[in-house]
Amino acid sequence: MTSHKTLFLGIIMVVMSVFTLNAQTKKTVTEDYIMQFRDIALQNEKDYGIPSSITLAQGIIESGSGRSSLAREGNNHFGIKCHQSWTGKKMYKDDDKKNDCFRVYENAEDSYTDHSMFLKNNKRYSSLFALDKTDYVSWAKGLKEAGYATNPQYANLLIDIIELYDLDKLSSNEFYLVADNTKVTETVKPSSNDTPTKPNTQPTTSREEKPQVKEKKSLGERLFGNTTWWKRRHETEQERKRREMDEKIQKMIDEQDVRRTDFEVTFE
Repeated sequence: MTSHKTLFLGIIMVVMSVFTLNAQTKKTVTEDYIMQFRDIALQNEKDYGIPSSITLAQGIIESGSGRSSLAREGNNHFGIKCHQSWTGKKMYKDDDKKNDCFRVYENAEDSYTDHSMFLKNNKRYSSLFALDKTDYVSWAKGLKEAGYATNPQYANLLIDIIELYDLDKLSSNEFYLVADNTKVTETVKPSSNDTPTKPNTQPTTSREEKPQVKEKKSLGERLFGNTTWWKRRHETEQERKRREMDEKIQKMIDEQDVRRTDFEVTFE
């Protein structure tokens, strides 16, 4: 009897190990990317007047949430090419032509700043800055109409990402990371050009976590709760949509690592 029991427990442990190897992390790659570059996008909104939701959504699309070779090897999150004015480091990738020249940055923040300066100083996009910074739909459509992207779905993809990940709420107390039930309550102080808001008298912290409640788990959840198939069976609708978007972004990277053919950004 003991040997049968030992064998049964051994089988259970092997099964659990196999499934756990395929387990997902709590947050998707895109959610991790958002948290990593949220503050930079918010600062650029203050400095250059470009909605942080638009900037971050563009970074997600054009760097594959930081997974493109340009982002990994050159800190280039927007696929900006060298052009004649560039005197910094360079890297070469096949794109519109063989061995196209792309900018290499010391860090990702420099890439975000360069991209913001490009939009701010380019006459082609001057009409966008008359739009309200909360009107991400008009900004997304305006970028497409101004010729930023040749991809006909570019504006819709920006809007989908902003709404799926609540990027329009980045600086508010309504911004959530659904994957780990974390509420972000840290706000960015308005610049001198922003309309003053009534100060929040309620104490806040940078990461306010929900109280820990010990829940009674079923046998199935205890055995397989950390496996991919179990998570997908029990994930919420929003979690499913975020996972599928993350997989879509990964597919874009896999099919063509450097996607500048669909995102023709030029300096004038």
